[in-house]
Amino acid sequence: MFSVILFSLAFVSFVAVTAMRAVKRLYRHNLSKYPGPPLAALTSWYRIYYDIVRDGSWSKHLESLHETYGYVVRVGPNELHFSNPDAYNDIYGMGTRFMKQPEMYSCFATDKSVFAMWDHQEVMNRRTLIGPFFSRKAILNLEKTVQGKIDLLVSRLMEYYHANKSANLDLAFRSLSLEIITSYCFSRSPNALDSKDFRNEVLIAIDHTMPMIWVFKHFPLIRKLLLNVPECFASVLKPSTKGILEQRKQMGTQIDEIMKDPSSLDNVDHETIYHHFLTPQPENVKLPPITRDWLLDEGLYMRFAGSDTVGNTCTVAAYHILNNKDVHSKLLDSLKEVWPDRETPPSYEALEKVPYLTAVLKESLRMAHGVVTPLPRLVGPTVAEIAGELIPPGTVVSMGATILHRNPSIFPDPYRFDPERWLQPNSFDLEKYLVAFSKGPRGCLGINLAWCELYLTIGTVFRRLDMIPDQASIEDISYREYFVPVHRGKHFHAYIRPTSA
Repeated sequence: MFSVILFSLAFVSFVAVTAMRAVKRLYRHNLSKYPGPPLAALTSWYRIYYDIVRDGSWSKHLESLHETYGYVVRVGPNELHFSNPDAYNDIYGMGTRFMKQPEMYSCFATDKSVFAMWDHQEVMNRRTLIGPFFSRKAILNLEKTVQGKIDLLVSRLMEYYHANKSANLDLAFRSLSLEIITSYCFSRSPNALDSKDFRNEVLIAIDHTMPMIWVFKHFPLIRKLLLNVPECFASVLKPSTKGILEQRKQMGTQIDEIMKDPSSLDNVDHETIYHHFLTPQPENVKLPPITRDWLLDEGLYMRFAGSDTVGNTCTVAAYHILNNKDVHSKLLDSLKEVWPDRETPPSYEALEKVPYLTAVLKESLRMAHGVVTPLPRLVGPTVAEIAGELIPPGTVVSMGATILHRNPSIFPDPYRFDPERWLQPNSFDLEKYLVAFSKGPRGCLGINLAWCELYLTIGTVFRRLDMIPDQASIEDISYREYFVPVHRGKHFHAYIRPTSA
């Protein structure tokens, strides 16, 4: 009897505490005045449902929330999401010092990388250290390395012409980007372009493990348990991670060799990212001790970010170009003007001056988005003004690139691929709304390399190859919007043949 009474009291106490917490979150919280689904204000399980149960559909769901509730929506117990275009610059632009939300960025399991760190001063020191490696000057010096990989892609695609079968362009472009970022940063090749049907183990592993990002974010204990399992057991428990574990092993081996003998860097073909990591810094630049874990996390993230986002943008570009005869024709004509001899490619700087190619690339970036999920920031330590709203410290705020890129007041008919929108007299005003590389002090470090890849890849592929979409694959070019879009089903295939002249 006594145990029954204790259980009843405990249950009643639990219900009472839960009810009081619910009342506080709904009516007495700092964010209570902002509209949004009541369930989202009550519990983070609202977001978990869309991230995990609904297969990564949070970004898409945000659009319907803003249609219902307006420019500012309370999307979590302590989180606001914005759709006002001015909010993006207030959250991410130059001069902002909002901290990255630790819970979000720890889910990538590269905590020591400059991308995942949230301490502003340490991040700025590390970006200063790495920045020169990704400068425009550095990219131009290694342009031949990038072009060489693209030429290899073209020769591999021609094999499909001779075999009279379609090629998986999604995996082809992502294999290319993986080759470029790995060769550029580490002076080593993953041989991704040599993989049968471009099904490189690293890329396949990324596709299979991408959904785990949200599991790791919402259930950090699972992340800790899985990442602490010895690699030999992890590959058995989850075979799809084999490619990821193998690249960790390869990169770790290279780091061990460099840390044991830094002079080994003198024997590589060109400067690598490790040259910058290991360069002695001025006394006023405070950096933590150089460790294997830091170098490994930095390298792994660069390899992931540098392959998936650019490769996806190339796939989106190819899909829309090949399914729009007018765009395809105008692009080829503009390329022929600067590139009359198909076998003699112009420089990256020459391709940059082709207006229609630039417009196609900008529209491709707008449609591909770069990073899909909103990147959360923490307001603090004082009240901040975002799009005219005074936001209390400690609030999580964000605005997804998809919301900005699909805003019909900025980009009329936003779901239509229209390069001409970037060639109008007022097109310069659109630049600030293209946020595929984010903005401000935490913007993409590799933006110069990404632009170089895009110009050279799309320019080379569409000048030297004539491609015909495989109609059977077009219906499967839909996306699961995790951190970056992940293609479903058959991906996007095309039949290959050389251009006529």
